[in-house]
Amino acid sequence: MTIEIPCFKQQLTFLEGNEKTLAEGVLDLKEAGSKLIFVVPLLLFTGTHVSQDIPSAIKAIKQAETDLTFQILPPLAEANDELLPILESRIPCSRGREKMLIFLVVHGSAKYPDISTRVHELTEKLARKTGKSVEFGFVHGTETYLEKLARMDFKAVDRLVICPFFLMEDSFLVGKIRREASEMLDLMDVNYEITKSLALDPRIRKGIGLEIRKEIENELFG
Repeated sequence: MTIEIPCFKQQLTFLEGNEKTLAEGVLDLKEAGSKLIFVVPLLLFTGTHVSQDIPSAIKAIKQAETDLTFQILPPLAEANDELLPILESRIPCSRGREKMLIFLVVHGSAKYPDISTRVHELTEKLARKTGKSVEFGFVHGTETYLEKLARMDFKAVDRLVICPFFLMEDSFLVGKIRREASEMLDLMDVNYEITKSLALDPRIRKGIGLEIRKEIENELFG
């Protein structure tokens, strides 16, 4: 997913697997003449990768590449509200005057409680934009999304719409959410549907581009 910014080199790297590593990507950028490198985490929220793994990798690289300057940008869902239009587009049209409940399912982490605050802000904004009730639950946390759904009263809800708030549609967790939610809600006899995830929507580029341009302007103009 390349961000078109004229005169700036770009490189996609990975923290895991057999793809190009962060260190290898930095070396490619250095050889291309880059001195200032913006590191954009393709992640939704601050977790171990953002708070520990990426900074540790950058610290190790800087020990060998002392002439390079790095700026780590915030993860996508914390940077700005550019994901909201994508979420809004996932919500189906209401049928007549039906009462629809939107339920976001987020990865979450008990180690990073600030995620809950940000998701709460996003759901409130989504509710205002759509005029629909919006709730959320976590895959990991003190109360899971399944536990939250199990204790909810759906008598006043005509249709439940579950939105997996994940970057990739083919991830293991998105498939697991579909299976687990369907098994439970079928037994509860709830009228529901499950939308696709963010699915690396091309509009994600806009939010990344905004953050990069903002940082570039800060570097150039203060």
